[in-house]
Amino acid sequence: MNKSQAKFRNTAAKMDDALVLLLEHKDFKDISIMDVCEKAGVNRSTFYAHYENLYDLLKETQERAVSEFFASFGGAIKTDFSKMSADELIFISPQYLVPYLSFIKQNKRLYEVYNNSGAFQIGEMDERLIENVFVPIYAKNGVTDKKIVEYMSHYFISGVTAITMEWVKRGCEDDILFLCEVISVCVRPTMKAPLL
Repeated sequence: MNKSQAKFRNTAAKMDDALVLLLEHKDFKDISIMDVCEKAGVNRSTFYAHYENLYDLLKETQERAVSEFFASFGGAIKTDFSKMSADELIFISPQYLVPYLSFIKQNKRLYEVYNNSGAFQIGEMDERLIENVFVPIYAKNGVTDKKIVEYMSHYFISGVTAITMEWVKRGCEDDILFLCEVISVCVRPTMKAPLL
């Protein structure tokens, strides 16, 4: 990447960050291009060199967040599920939860805005999780009915999201491994509760 490409990307990242900061306090419909420019420290012509409108910026901001989220898993999601036994196919485990929770702890503001603003389309992240993690694991366990997979996947995602949002509200003070245990006990209640 040459110097001008790096500058272009850095400016885009500033505007992404500015939008997230604005979404903490305003509804998307109340944010103007001027608001973004002021917060990012750029002028309107710079904005229009990157985007046609605020919806383009919102889309890019979401795509960046989703991309960074999945990158935080490293190779965990690329696991070859076909070679794993049914006992190993537990996706609510530290293998997946630690990178998930670590990303959220490092990006609390983004996570809160992503879940609370209503501007972002949560479905894309859920769809990628379902397709890349849930579907292969369910298939390995003989669950292939699309409707059942969707219901089961959303059950897990909603439960983990609820626990995670509570953790974020508490400032992510509890240890990530402790939270992994809490989530695991919720999913498999026959396990012992974590030590407090």
